[in-house]
Amino acid sequence: MPGKFSYIRTTFKALAPILLNAIKSGQLFNPQCELTEPDPDILCEYDIEIPISEGFTVTANVFRSKEAVAAGKKMPVVMCAHPYDNHLIPALGKTPFGGPPQQYRLIPQYGKPVFSKLTSWESPDPNFWVPAGYAVVNMNLPGYSNSGGKPSVLSIHQGKCFYEAIEWIASQPWCTGKVGLNGVSFLAITQYHVAACQAYGGPPPSLCCISPWEGIVSQYYDLMCRGGIADIGFTAFWWPTEVKPTINVPVAEFIEQEEGLPMELLEKHPFYDRYWQDKTPKIAEITVPMLVCGSFSDHALHSSSSFRVFMEAKSKHKWLYTHRTGKWDAYYSPEVQNLTRDFFDCFVKGETSNGFMEKSPVRLEVRSDFHTIHEVRHESAWPLANTDYQRLYLDTETRTLVTEKPEESGESSYKATKETAVFSNRFKEDTELSGYMKLRLWVEARPSRPGGKCPDDIALFTVANKVDSSGREVHFMGSVGFKQDKVTRGLIRVSRRELDPEESTEWLPVLKHTSEMKLKPGEIVAVDIEMCPSSTFFEAGETLQLIIASHDIVASPPYIKSLEGNFGRHVLHAGGVHDSYLLVPVIPIT
Repeated sequence: MPGKFSYIRTTFKALAPILLNAIKSGQLFNPQCELTEPDPDILCEYDIEIPISEGFTVTANVFRSKEAVAAGKKMPVVMCAHPYDNHLIPALGKTPFGGPPQQYRLIPQYGKPVFSKLTSWESPDPNFWVPAGYAVVNMNLPGYSNSGGKPSVLSIHQGKCFYEAIEWIASQPWCTGKVGLNGVSFLAITQYHVAACQAYGGPPPSLCCISPWEGIVSQYYDLMCRGGIADIGFTAFWWPTEVKPTINVPVAEFIEQEEGLPMELLEKHPFYDRYWQDKTPKIAEITVPMLVCGSFSDHALHSSSSFRVFMEAKSKHKWLYTHRTGKWDAYYSPEVQNLTRDFFDCFVKGETSNGFMEKSPVRLEVRSDFHTIHEVRHESAWPLANTDYQRLYLDTETRTLVTEKPEESGESSYKATKETAVFSNRFKEDTELSGYMKLRLWVEARPSRPGGKCPDDIALFTVANKVDSSGREVHFMGSVGFKQDKVTRGLIRVSRRELDPEESTEWLPVLKHTSEMKLKPGEIVAVDIEMCPSSTFFEAGETLQLIIASHDIVASPPYIKSLEGNFGRHVLHAGGVHDSYLLVPVIPIT
């Protein structure tokens, strides 16, 4: 079990690069966003107490139109719930130097998101929604800020309290009884939990729709132990900077409630057991209309799960908006704000003739590089209906990706430290890859020298990279403002390779995470690796590279992966009986 000083070191490793970059770029003192003054028509009511059936209250800020209030006009609601303290807004003077929330001083932005001084971290902006005819309700989850109850993280109890709060808001004399949910990241995840509320067996009757903007589904699968490899950085960063400052009980009570600090939970629950299952919303039970954001630029966190929500939800009416820019740039952009308003107008206000129902389900953004959008078009499904999955086999002799499996078996190896193996395919014609890549590898662990200790596990990292026709690497937007990401990436701990046969498809492998299968000396095993969804255009003469390594190829703090057990050499087997290949989603170009 790591000790206190180990957590401190990890927190420093996760936070230091972010803080150093913020100082060097000037962002720490000149945050990359633009604040606007509150609309004078907005009536701000802070710390409204909402009763919960267990005998405590949660608090919310309510923003309404003064003119509508004076006229006695009822209004529908845009609502969010989170642990981040809704008092941390510039209008209340609770943010650093009276500027935006602290995250905008630390996390790089691509552009400059614009929002009002009434807007807390990742929440809907009252300046946009109140003039559009809505009330905005920004709620603190139980145990956070000045809300009563016990604090928890992504729990059934949070969903229960959110359900009751929605129904209480809907019953207020100033409300039409119609509520929609909106918000980013944690504010998206809470939408999943209440839309498929386990405590009450379904969504609140007054919940008309949800618009989750990039949120994980499973704390275990999508963050803590993606691919079976522990992430030791994010929670060490998130706990002291985002969570601990907002809980309103002693840390000991939080630990009792959660069974430990966020950094400790994977040690206590290494497999996907009942503890993690209870923290995972049942997205297949979501039936309310949904506008979900699927980002191609958050491969370290939200990308895979956002698309999974769209695919698995049972909602009759659902739409997917994709992009590859910063999540906050996109969320607060005029295009997305207006799109979301039209969605809410349709399902919350009941304006079903406003044209939203006729929109194609998928807005697809295809990128050529960081700055260049090759095409935006509208599709009928995700994955795309006309996807042609093609296998590119690894050829260890030429270090290329080829369309026919080599007849002879071969191998390629690298040190389990900082070395890599690279395989390339140069496209002879323009090619679009949109959807899911999957990597099948046959791997073996060997000692560094004859007679040495043989590893019994491998932590393996992979990326798909783009290289232009002149040999220069092409970059894309990545997580937490990282501007040198690859096309897509994946990872796996080989001992966790067992697949869930009911959930897995040919193009999307799903790991069971219920046991370990350690390697024996000389044992060669097959692993299937999920690569995050992506959408990329390659011109003729450009190259797709597959990079395989024993370390996180795309470093993007605060995400830090555990390399425990990596020593010796990793051996890749391909050709002959070893069908190592990269499955790519080719979209016909018309």
